[in-house]
Amino acid sequence: MVGRDRDLADLREAHLTTLSGAPRVVVVAGEAGIGKTRLLGEFLEGLDPEVVVARGQCVATGSLGTPFAPVRGVLRDLVSRFGAETVLTAAGPAGRLLGALLPELATEGASAVEVAQEQLHDIVGQLLVALSDHAPLVVLVEDAHWADVATVDLLRALVAGLRRGRVTAVLSYRSEDVGRSHPMRPFLLELDRDRQVLRLELSRLSSAEAAELAQLIRGELPDPRDLALLVERSEGVPFFVEELLGLESLEGGALPETLRELVLARYVRLDERTQAALRLIAAGGVSVDHDLLGRVHDGDPADLDEALRTAIAAQLLVTEDTAYTFRHALTQEAVHEELLPGERARFHARYAAALEELPHLAGSRAEVAHHWLAAHDLPRALAATVVAAGEAVASGAPAVGARLGERALDLWPQVPDAAALTGMEKADLFLSTASAYDEAGDARALAVLDEALAECPREDRRRYALLLHETFVVWHAHSRPGGRELAVQALELLPAGGSDEDEVVRLRVQVGLGVSHVISRDDADAGAAALEEAVALGRRLLDRPSPLAPELAARVRFELARALTNLGFTRSEQGDVDAAFRALDEALRTSPDDPRTRLRDTERRSLLLCGLGRFEEAAKVAAEGHALAREVGQERGWGLSIAQSGVIATLAMGRLPEAERILDRIRAAKPWGFVSAYEAALRAELHVLRDESAAAAEVLADVGTLIDATAANDVEDAMAMVVARVSVALARGDLRGAWAALGDVLAGEVPPPGTSYRTLVSAARVLGGMRRADLSPEDGTLDEAAQVVRRTFERVTAWDVKRLWQAVLEAELSGPDGAGSELAAWQAAAEAAADERIPVHEHAHALYRLAEAQIAGGDRTAAAESLARAAELAGRSGLVRVGRLVDDLASRSGIDRPRRRGSVLELTARERQVLELVTQGLTNRQIGERLFISDKTASVHVSAILRKLGATSRTEAAVRAAQLGLDLTAPDPAS
Repeated sequence: MVGRDRDLADLREAHLTTLSGAPRVVVVAGEAGIGKTRLLGEFLEGLDPEVVVARGQCVATGSLGTPFAPVRGVLRDLVSRFGAETVLTAAGPAGRLLGALLPELATEGASAVEVAQEQLHDIVGQLLVALSDHAPLVVLVEDAHWADVATVDLLRALVAGLRRGRVTAVLSYRSEDVGRSHPMRPFLLELDRDRQVLRLELSRLSSAEAAELAQLIRGELPDPRDLALLVERSEGVPFFVEELLGLESLEGGALPETLRELVLARYVRLDERTQAALRLIAAGGVSVDHDLLGRVHDGDPADLDEALRTAIAAQLLVTEDTAYTFRHALTQEAVHEELLPGERARFHARYAAALEELPHLAGSRAEVAHHWLAAHDLPRALAATVVAAGEAVASGAPAVGARLGERALDLWPQVPDAAALTGMEKADLFLSTASAYDEAGDARALAVLDEALAECPREDRRRYALLLHETFVVWHAHSRPGGRELAVQALELLPAGGSDEDEVVRLRVQVGLGVSHVISRDDADAGAAALEEAVALGRRLLDRPSPLAPELAARVRFELARALTNLGFTRSEQGDVDAAFRALDEALRTSPDDPRTRLRDTERRSLLLCGLGRFEEAAKVAAEGHALAREVGQERGWGLSIAQSGVIATLAMGRLPEAERILDRIRAAKPWGFVSAYEAALRAELHVLRDESAAAAEVLADVGTLIDATAANDVEDAMAMVVARVSVALARGDLRGAWAALGDVLAGEVPPPGTSYRTLVSAARVLGGMRRADLSPEDGTLDEAAQVVRRTFERVTAWDVKRLWQAVLEAELSGPDGAGSELAAWQAAAEAAADERIPVHEHAHALYRLAEAQIAGGDRTAAAESLARAAELAGRSGLVRVGRLVDDLASRSGIDRPRRRGSVLELTARERQVLELVTQGLTNRQIGERLFISDKTASVHVSAILRKLGATSRTEAAVRAAQLGLDLTAPDPAS
C-alpha cells in the first residue's frame, strides 16, 4: 500500500478513540480503483484479535434494490462470532423481530413476524451497543453507492443514535456513482456536518507514489520510458497501475486504448474454460458463494475447480470464507458485459432457480426477482417481485417494498393470468403498494391510489370500497380536500349484513371516518357518532354466536381498539372524563396483547392525565409506555412521542433533572418532525425555569421553521408551541413579541381542554405585564384584550382542574383599584395553585406575585411569609428564575432574603469546595491544582455554581452565597 499512511493513521486513531466507549463513524470515499478496499484491508489486518469485525456488502441489483443486504452480512458475522443466543439477548426484548431480517435468528416455534422501520433501527442500534460491551466492534459497510433506500435510512438512524459503545462504523463508497438523485447524497451531506464523523477522501497517487507502487509490485523500477507511460496512462489510480503492470509490455502500442480493455486485459489472456467460469460468476454478482456456484454450474466440478484456481492465480478472483469474489468490482462489471444474450438469460435463470431452492444464500427475494428479470422470464419475475415487495415491507423497508410493488404493477399486463400466478387481484397489489409508500412517507401513494381507482372494477365492491377508504386516509394525511366523501362512498358500497370480509372492511371504513373527525376537530358530535357506530359493529362481530375466522377476528379487535381509543379522546374533549377512561380501558381489554393498541393507549392516557393535572400518574404511565416501546423496538416511533408526556409531567412536578434526562434521551435519538419541535419547546421551558433565557431563545431559533410547521398542524400542537414561545418572550421582557405569538390561538377555533388552560393563563400573564409596563396591545386596549382572553377561556370545555387555572387567570388580569381586589385575586390564585394538579412553578410564581400585592398593601409580614414559601418551592425544585425574582423582590422591599438551606439549589460537596476557593479569588487553574482536578473540570464546576446561584460573575456568586446563608463547609445533603 502506497500513499495512504496518513489515511491509515487517521482510521486507526478513530478506532482507538472508540475503545473508551465513544463511537466513531468513518466514511471512506474515492473513485473506482483508488484503493478503498486495500486501505480497509490494511486497517483490519492491524486490529487487535479481540476486536470483532462485521462486514456487510451492498449489492448491485439494478433499480429493484436488495433491502438490507449489508445489514444481513453484518448480522451473520456477529452471529458467527458471538452466537445467535448472545445476539438475540443483546438486541433486547424486541430481538425476536430480527428473524424477519435474518432467518438464522428466528426463534424456535415463533410465527412469521413483521418489523416496522423504526423498530429495526432501534434494534440494530441497541444490538451494536450491547455487543460492544463484550468486545470492541468494527462494522464495515462496503460499496454504499449500491445501498438501497432502506439501508440508507437505517445507516442514518444508526449514526444519529450511536452515542455510546465501543463501535467503529466504516462506510465506503464510489464517489463518482453518487449523483444528486442518489439516496446516499442527503445522508452524506448530513455526515459532513457531524463532528463524530471522520471523512477520508482518497486521492490519486502522485508520480513518485505511482513509481514506488510499481517498484514494490515488480521488485524493481521499470525503465524510465515505461515508467513515464505507466504514470501517464494510470493517471495515479492504483488499480490501473496494477493492471498495467500485469501486461506483458508497457510499450505504447500494446497498451489498451479504453478502460474496459484495460480491466479485461487479464481476462482475455485466460483459456476459454476459465473465461466461461468467470462469466458465470459475474452473472451472480461481485461475490458468489461456493454452494450457489456449484448449483448453477452445469459441467464437471473438477473442471470448475481448475478454472477457479486459474482465475485466482491470475488475480481476477480472491476467496473470502466460502465465497469467490472478484478482486475489483470494475472487473465483474466488465466481464458481465461480455455475456452473450443467450448466456445472460441462461445464467440468470439458473441463479434465480438456485436461490429459490437455497433462500438462505439470497440477500432477499428481491435478488431472485432481479435474476428472473435479467433472464427475461416475466411470469416468474412477476411472482418473485410480488413476494419480494411483501418481504421488504415485513422486514422494515417500506420504500423498497413500494418500488418493488410498482415494478410488479408494470409487469402485470405483460403476464397472462397474473392474478392466478400471484394469488391476488391487481387491486390488492395497488393497495399494498400505496400502503407501503404511505408508510414510507412518500406522496407517491397518492398517484398509485388514483391509478388504482381508475382501473379497479366498481363491481368488485369490497375491494373498491377498501381502495376508497385508503385513498381517503392518504388524502387526509396530505391535506388533499374531499377525502371524507370517499369514505362515505365506501360505506354506501358495503351495506350492513354483508359477508364477514365485507363487514370487517366496513368496520375499518367506519373507524376511519370517525378518526378523521377527531383529528380535524371539525365536528365532535359527528366524530363521536361515527366511532360509536364502529364500536357497536365491532362488538357485534366479536360477540355473535358463530365466531369469525381467526385472521378476521384479529382485524376486528384491532379496529375496535382504535375506535374506542379515539372515542375516549373525543369524550374527554367533550368534558366526560369518566367516559373517556372507560373507553380507554375497554380498548385495552379488547386487544391486550397488541403492542400497537397498548402504545396508542399510553400516548392518549398520559396526555390526558397531564391535562387533568394528574402528573404523578402521567409520569408513571409514560415511563411504562416508553419501556414497552423499547421492548417492541419502537423507541424512535411511539417511544419518543410518549416520552414527551413524561417531560411535561416531571416539569410540572418540579423534577427538573429527571425532565432533562428524558429530553436528552429524546434528543440523542435525533427525533423526527413534530417530536423534534416538541423536544425544543419543552427544553426551552426547562431553560426558562432555570433562568437561562438566552439558551431558551437559541433552542427555539434553531428549529423555528419546524415549530411553525408543527403549530400549523393542529390547534393542540399550536398551543404547545405558543406556550414555549410566550415563556421565552416573557423571560426576555419582550411583551409585544409574547402577545404577537398568541394571536392565532386567540383568533382561532375554540381550543380543547388541557394545554389551553395554561396557554390562556400565559396570555393573561402577558397582559398583566403590559399593564405594569404601561403598554397596550397594538390591536386594541388592555381591557378589550382581557375580555378576549376571558371569553376564550369560558368557551373551553370544563374539566375539574379548570377552576384552579381560572383563579390564576383572573389574578393575572386583576389590577390595582384601591379596593384590594388584586390582593384578594392573588390570595385565591396562590391557594388554587397549591393544589397538586397545578404545576409547581405556577404555584411558586403565584406566591411571588402574592408577595408583591401584599407589599403594595403594606403587609410586609405576610409578604415575607409568601416569599419564604416561594423560595422553599424554588429551592426544592430548582426553579432558579423564580428564586432570583424572590431574592430581587426581597432586596428591593428591604425584607430579609429567604434562606434556602437544604434545597437542591444548594451545591454539591465538590461545588462548595470550588466556591470556597472562588471566594478566595483563585483562578480555575489554581482551583484545579488545589483540588487535583483539571482546569476544564474546575471551569465546569464554576459554570454550574453560577447557574445554580443565578449569578453572572464569580464575585456575584460569592456575594450570593453569603446572602443565601450557604454553609460552604457543610456536608452534601444528597450524600
